[in-house]
Amino acid sequence: MKAIPKELLRTSDVTEAVDAVSRIYCRHEVEIRGKSRPIDAKVEVIRGGIQPVIGLKYSIPIRIHPGHFRNLMLMQTCIDGSGTAAQADSRAMCRRDQTLPLSPGLPTELEFDGRFAQRSVRIDIERLETLCSRWINAPLERSLRFELRPFSPPLEKAWTHAVDLLLTYERFGIELPQAASASFDEFMLSLLLAQHPHNYSNHLDMLSTAAAPRTVQEAERVMRSAGPETTLSEIASQLGVSLRSLELGFRKWRQSTPTQYLRRLRLDAARAQLLTPVEFTTVTSVALGNGFFHPARFSAYYRAVFNEMPGQTLRRSRTRSK
Repeated sequence: MKAIPKELLRTSDVTEAVDAVSRIYCRHEVEIRGKSRPIDAKVEVIRGGIQPVIGLKYSIPIRIHPGHFRNLMLMQTCIDGSGTAAQADSRAMCRRDQTLPLSPGLPTELEFDGRFAQRSVRIDIERLETLCSRWINAPLERSLRFELRPFSPPLEKAWTHAVDLLLTYERFGIELPQAASASFDEFMLSLLLAQHPHNYSNHLDMLSTAAAPRTVQEAERVMRSAGPETTLSEIASQLGVSLRSLELGFRKWRQSTPTQYLRRLRLDAARAQLLTPVEFTTVTSVALGNGFFHPARFSAYYRAVFNEMPGQTLRRSRTRSK
């Protein structure tokens, strides 16, 4: 999927609004429900890139006919008002502070009331399906499809927090380095795969065999030599095992998890950088550069291991170098 540039459009012309939305999502038709009235449509690419965040409001009751939602995977969050989505034989309502997953390749129809406003994340289908394939260690025999129903409260909370953090970086003009971006991307996609039902959920829940001790040792070697932009799913794929099998292997043979092992390696790397800072070293740059996309959590992990905050380490190191 091509990266989508940032843009903002506010218009009273339905055709202009539809054209703008079509460029971001897919070609569709809009039908005004009830009496014809002036519109005040707002279309905004809040964050561009491969998995953009888009804001949309028509300000009038409408019905949208996007056909089969070709090449479009969308996590649609209702910010105000309410709407209804129908895909194939399923139908669901979306109210304020609820997110509906809309899957590609299905006959789709959407209805929004006049107050409906949304903030949606367009998901890169290829990335999501690649991650799902790595989780089950097998190619997907059919396209990934999510159940058409609102996110559960725990998933909604986690998803909202993740998108808010993403937009905080956008608002302050912080471009995530590759390590943090890869980690953040996999975290968001993993939330969807692990916490919302889809047509491969049963495959993920199937009993897995713990990876052999030799595989766990090899995973540790790969983690020690891999760059901070390398994700656990990539490591599992490289070893030819499912992510679940690797996790069970670590729990059985190391009484730990691959996530904890990799986190400790990256905390050690971060501490080494904080102990030998250069002119532009900051706690945030060190955290992001080592794959920690949430600075506050990085600080908590760091303190738990080294019994001091990363800022304390940095200040002491700078004092000694003077």
